[in-house]
Amino acid sequence: MKKLFSLGIFLTFLISGISYSQSLKWHKFDEGLALAKKQNKYLLVDFYTDWCKWCKVMEEKTYSDANVRKTLRKSFVTVRLNPEKSGTVHFQGREFTNAQFTQAAKVTGYPSTGLFTPKGEFITIITGYIDIPKFNDMVEYLNKKLYTKLRFEDYNLFKMLDSALKKKPQNAGLNFAVGFFQKEIFQDNKKAKIYLAKAIELNPKFAEAYAELALIYENEGNVTKAKIYNGKAIKYGYKGQEQTISKMKEIIQKELS
Repeated sequence: MKKLFSLGIFLTFLISGISYSQSLKWHKFDEGLALAKKQNKYLLVDFYTDWCKWCKVMEEKTYSDANVRKTLRKSFVTVRLNPEKSGTVHFQGREFTNAQFTQAAKVTGYPSTGLFTPKGEFITIITGYIDIPKFNDMVEYLNKKLYTKLRFEDYNLFKMLDSALKKKPQNAGLNFAVGFFQKEIFQDNKKAKIYLAKAIELNPKFAEAYAELALIYENEGNVTKAKIYNGKAIKYGYKGQEQTISKMKEIIQKELS
């Protein structure tokens, strides 16, 4: 009986140790920033308030997820900051109160998630609730260092369009929109051509798709193809770049609303 009792204590201790190792450590800002630099990890700052409903939902639904916690422990140092509580933040040679730093970071609602590079450079603020798919997109955005090319909001928009296209691969508008992103943002002309060509296959009078292909071939020095596609764009009513932007807005509103 004594041996069994001792074994029970040992197992309880072991289980509690495992549970503790899987929990997140939330630091104060100064401590977290120093640790992120030392460990060469991204700094994630959770701006929250005690009355914020979605802050609590994010804690229950996102930060409690085992895979999310695993990713955060591996690649991030996590900080929690409440602007309505006393505290001091030191950043880029300046001293702030919690409230002042929140304002300086341009936080406009709660929850908000601040992201900083491993060198302590500010990247962006993501306003609002982040569910698990959006969290995964955020990690991909950071790991690929896409913050050097575009805002997270734009990347998140691309991911939503790409996801919508996977559900409706025969949608000409979505093929065009994803192709536009590949050309303009990711500068991947090879992929852009595939999506734009598919948009034209589905809608042979897609003026904006012809125009984007004409620009790609022009940049590649293929004057003959650029001329052909530009001619087709004009034939089907293309009048300029403003028309392309209007088409993108139309597709986003229609497919994502």
